[in-house]
Amino acid sequence: MRTRLIFISLTGVLLVAAMAATLFELNRRQRLNVLVLTVESTRFDAISKKNTPFIWRTAASGHRFVQHRTSSAWTGSNIISILTGLSTFRHGVHSRDASIPESWRTPLENMADSGWDIGGVQSFMLTAGFQNLGLTVTPATDPKAWMAARRLSQTPFLFWYHYLDTHLPYNPPNATITTSLLPKDDPGAANRLNLVRTSPTIPSRAATFRDTDLPAIRALYDGQFTVFDDWFESLWTFLDQSGLRETTLVILTTDHGEELLERGHVGHASTTRVGHLHEEIAHIPLIIWLPPGLREAAAAPEITAPSSHIDIMPTIFKFLGLTPEIPFDGADLFSLPAQRVWTAVTSKAGFAEDDPAHIDDFIAAIVDGHMKAQLRLTKGVVTGAELYNLRLDPGERQNRTDAEPAVLARLTGSLIQQVLTMRIAKPPSTDAQTDVQSTVQTKLGPPRWIFPASSGVLTYDNLPSPLMLRWRGAAHADYLLEYEAGEGPMAIRGEIQIAGTTRDFGAVSRHYWNEYVTPYKRFRLRVRHAGQNQPWSPWLDLEVRE
Repeated sequence: MRTRLIFISLTGVLLVAAMAATLFELNRRQRLNVLVLTVESTRFDAISKKNTPFIWRTAASGHRFVQHRTSSAWTGSNIISILTGLSTFRHGVHSRDASIPESWRTPLENMADSGWDIGGVQSFMLTAGFQNLGLTVTPATDPKAWMAARRLSQTPFLFWYHYLDTHLPYNPPNATITTSLLPKDDPGAANRLNLVRTSPTIPSRAATFRDTDLPAIRALYDGQFTVFDDWFESLWTFLDQSGLRETTLVILTTDHGEELLERGHVGHASTTRVGHLHEEIAHIPLIIWLPPGLREAAAAPEITAPSSHIDIMPTIFKFLGLTPEIPFDGADLFSLPAQRVWTAVTSKAGFAEDDPAHIDDFIAAIVDGHMKAQLRLTKGVVTGAELYNLRLDPGERQNRTDAEPAVLARLTGSLIQQVLTMRIAKPPSTDAQTDVQSTVQTKLGPPRWIFPASSGVLTYDNLPSPLMLRWRGAAHADYLLEYEAGEGPMAIRGEIQIAGTTRDFGAVSRHYWNEYVTPYKRFRLRVRHAGQNQPWSPWLDLEVRE
């Protein structure tokens, strides 16, 4: 009898435990939120006990992936890999104004169909490269307010926020102290440091840095992360006090790393125009904080298995209990094998490619164990090869291509094939339009500008909010906007296809305007109906000032 009672009691306990597990699983799948926080231009060593003490302490309650690598050397391409789980070879977005196909059913769209709100609040998320991902962008909304509203309505969400203020220019509040780190016998050092403090891009031909510049540049760079650490502490406090920490998967990573003179430059592909995939760019931080109820089922606090951006979305889907319509290239971060090959590819100049529709130069890399190879390809032909032993030479200073040609051949055989067969997305064609549109366009003639109405000076105080380019024309037609920006080494140009007579950039903050727009000094804009041989509007020549 006693044995029977014990058996019944144990059965009851197991039943209750099973029911609790089932309820927890259902609750997890229905209610788990996701916060994806990407931090601009963040080297692996930027998140440290010295630079970011709050994050470093808080990381003890999360999981650090210490062999995490990027997918490319510029922002847009990496963000697409993070939010789709697709490699750069597969999604094919290698420069500005290109995007993934509208027909692809993305993971974010899958989540939205299953009841999650998918959002962002930053104006740059409205640009062409992030179209078709499944994001709903509401510019000028405070990120905490956005999440708090979903908490109040009990709506599960995925929220992407990109912290921008660690991008060039490096100019933290304590920047004045760095002048003492400059060499006394180098009259050009102050000018080079001023470039780092004022310019969002430093193309390779714009400056010739010296090794003696590094202490001051590094102090500026690190100073920005002290500011970011304070910002993150405020965000973490909000998550705790709002109760969102209990139901939110928090992911902290970066788009790519940052070169600080390792190859003679400051920045990354889009800012130097000489992109590469050396470790200062490729090896980056990743920290994940699971909701408290999920922590025990996960791996050790520090995870050494090689991981990549393509693994982030598969991990999110695992915890949400969802299945993608387009198969992922990556896998669950908490179930990766100890040995795994990493590959990546980047265009030479990223966002700043001279001709985004015709990219000739790519850099591809592979890491297998402690060996790393990097290739440069021009018009499909290998024009450079490097091989490094990361265990013996973590700084990638000793090229071993001549010493170990068999290892190079083994690593790069499949890599070359991946590059030659990868997708290369292009900005929308100027010619892919219908005869009906051409007929309508011929009748209407060139568009006429509404804002800006004419050439002249634009300052922040005379900008509308939200900032919208507007012109007169057929409201439901397609248009092509051509732009030129910057001068000399900072010059970029391109075309954007737009449906309708407005290009909405959202609300632009004074800080963003001053840091990332005014350094280009001049913009030229013109617009026409899409299709062949349609007349352009007059050029707008705009001088931008603070």
